[in-house]
Amino acid sequence: MPEPEILRRGKAFHKLVQDEWLTDTKDGTPCPEFTIPGEIAGVARRSRLDILVNELGDFVSIVEIKSTDWDTIKPKNRIKLLGSHRRQLWRYIDQYVDSGINVSPGMIYPSPPRTDGLRNIIEDYLNDWAIQVVWFHESMESSNAWHRARASRG
Repeated sequence: MPEPEILRRGKAFHKLVQDEWLTDTKDGTPCPEFTIPGEIAGVARRSRLDILVNELGDFVSIVEIKSTDWDTIKPKNRIKLLGSHRRQLWRYIDQYVDSGINVSPGMIYPSPPRTDGLRNIIEDYLNDWAIQVVWFHESMESSNAWHRARASRG
């Protein structure tokens, strides 16, 4: 049975982001697919972080990668999905904070939504939970422009 298109696209986006972090992280050591022990609803399970960046001094960075196309999510389901993303990330964060390690959390989505006001809703919701939002394609455009400008200075 062929893999569903949405799953195939999600895996490809994960790989793209992880590969970029492995080649272009200036500080710390990025560890994609980092596994930590955990517990969900009282059941012991291992959790897999999309990207853990350690060796950052007194903190680590935990990054979740989501290939969500926010324009296709029904308005009534948006906050529920954001809550799901937030809870998943905070399960990871709590394990580090409980061990006395500071965490800088982030969520990476492919592109900002085109729907008026939706970007602000997403960013405000996650920022209220101390989660930085990155729109991958925008950050890559900025990074590429910075590298081009730097190269042109020769």
